Amino acid sequence: MEHVAAFMLLVGCSSDATLCKEIPVPVPAYETLAECQSDLPLQIRLSGSTDRRVLGACKAVDEEVFEQSASIDWAVSRSGQLLITFDAEPQIVAAR
Repeated sequence: MEHVAAFMLLVGCSSDATLCKEIPVPVPAYETLAECQSDLPLQIRLSGSTDRRVLGACKAVDEEVFEQSASIDWAVSRSGQLLITFDAEPQIVAAR
């Protein structure tokens, strides 16, 4: 199994970025952050989205994210930047 160090996310938005939705990408996981960032402009162009604006970002992935459940949250900043966060889910352990 290869090591994943970065995650790519694309979103398509209305012109004022008030309505945005995720756009599937063919390769969302990368071995390095540099590889993800290098591929980002091409993936934005190839997205096929009909949205007025397509935003993309790469986020470094901490190994701990893979050792526990986590959710991926994103938002568009006022300056039009796509922000990505990984939020760890609480671990639930059944005990007797």
